[in-house]
Amino acid sequence: MNTRSVLAVLVTLALAVPFTALALVLVALIAKGGELLATLPPSTWPGILAEFSGRWPELAGMVVGQAAIMLILILARRSEAAADKA
Repeated sequence: MNTRSVLAVLVTLALAVPFTALALVLVALIAKGGELLATLPPSTWPGILAEFSGRWPELAGMVVGQAAIMLILILARRSEAAADKA
């Protein structure tokens, strides 16, 4: 492997390991949050729904942004492969 490939793997691992640990912690916290939501009285649910209705555009923006990044990467790889064949 050339130096560029090794560097790409190392950077990917450097990013993946801490974010994997963070994801595991967040999953544990979400599980605790689910237990908390189960104990809430029904009178608090309208407030929770109102908060979610204000936050869903952020979630949608993140999903669309990640899809755009993946599309750019796929198209760049195709262009690079086509240039290599020519």
